Amino acid sequence: MVTAKLARDKAQGEAKKWVNVTLDGPDDGGDFGPNTKGTLTGGIQEAVDYAHENFRDVYIWGGRGGLDKTRLVAENVYHLKETLKIPWSQDFRLDGGNYVLNYEKKTGVALHIDSQMSCKYKFGLIVSESKDPVVAVKPESAGPDNFRAIVTSDFEFVAPVCMHPDGVGLLLDSTNGPVMHCRFFSTEINSYGVALQLSDNGGAGRWVANNWIHVSMGNQYHAVGDAIGLKLGEEGSDQVVHNRIDMSLSSPRGAYFDEKTKTYKLPENFTPPVNSVGADIFGQKNELSLVFYGKRSLGKDIVFEEGSRDNTVYALNLPNGYTNKAKVPTNRIVPSWEVGFDVPTSKVPMAGRPVLNDTPYTVDVMIVSPGKVSSWTITEAERAPQRFPNNTTIADTVKGPQHPEYRKTDPKTRSVTFRSPLASGQTIALQPGDALKLAYSVAPTWRWRAVR
Repeated sequence: MVTAKLARDKAQGEAKKWVNVTLDGPDDGGDFGPNTKGTLTGGIQEAVDYAHENFRDVYIWGGRGGLDKTRLVAENVYHLKETLKIPWSQDFRLDGGNYVLNYEKKTGVALHIDSQMSCKYKFGLIVSESKDPVVAVKPESAGPDNFRAIVTSDFEFVAPVCMHPDGVGLLLDSTNGPVMHCRFFSTEINSYGVALQLSDNGGAGRWVANNWIHVSMGNQYHAVGDAIGLKLGEEGSDQVVHNRIDMSLSSPRGAYFDEKTKTYKLPENFTPPVNSVGADIFGQKNELSLVFYGKRSLGKDIVFEEGSRDNTVYALNLPNGYTNKAKVPTNRIVPSWEVGFDVPTSKVPMAGRPVLNDTPYTVDVMIVSPGKVSSWTITEAERAPQRFPNNTTIADTVKGPQHPEYRKTDPKTRSVTFRSPLASGQTIALQPGDALKLAYSVAPTWRWRAVR
């Protein structure tokens, strides 16, 4: 179909300057659409293939949507009976209106985006009940320059909608090649499972790095299970780094569409799932700006997992708190409110034993009574090796070579000892991960206070 149309266009003097997919195309004058012969993707796959073969861009037409309460049909839908595949591309643009892509299979990815370089995409609302990701941004094919990667490209979505409790709304997957230096914007991600996931295949993949990601509404109000708003890596991840993520995260609420009243309703007695997490963080050195809505179990807005470190979270609120499992607790929360004395005060340890600031806040240790202290020592957390390449050209990152790691810091250079007593009213600042050790015959008393 594509080859025949291309041949006809070329025979007429030139191919289309812009490939149009329309809601009744090609019968309504569009180049492709649901009436394209043999299509399983509303004519979109054929349009993309034609555009790639003929070096053209694509526009997918939408139109006023919304659910008609009488017929329960939307008029701006393209039906996907198989995965829509965006092949290797460079300098390509796919634009469009606010249409709906409805994936009709129970397994498989609705939209798979393969290797890309310097491309720009704008997709509509994408709905799937599959257990697999709605959108998988996953490089698999190598282009003419033999690079298998997704780099320097823009991706915009109205909303991936994941209606399976084990599914993922938007997945960035570097199993076969890096996903780097890209911008992702989604007005909404509506998910019963994981809303947004960044994966380096547990450290076995390549870099998911230096991406800017904005999700205006992380909508999980329809979920009833242990949904996760943001999953930043997984156990073993060490290449999900340097990403900037701005996202809102709502907790499950069990919202449902009532067929009788044709309205959305909330269950009267809904118990929030025990293991629902707002942001589940495994990666390192990422910058997050997060806001949380709804009720979760205590400590489940943010969970810093064992391998996470050196992440900075700008929290606009934190109604259900955090859990810090990090082996090296150097993750940091920068709150928009005063935490102050709400930070837990650790007990004074036995003489000669360190106490660790395992909170994600910088704290002032305020000496209430000095006791009889002869010396005190501050030790910084061990610095993480700087594994990220000295430069991030595709040639450096796509093949997987690592630049030499910086040498680990000598523990002796990370400590300082003061051979003096303490004084009432004195404050000692501890950064996340710092340890304080005292030598004393009479223990002091203290109170910890978080510093903004």
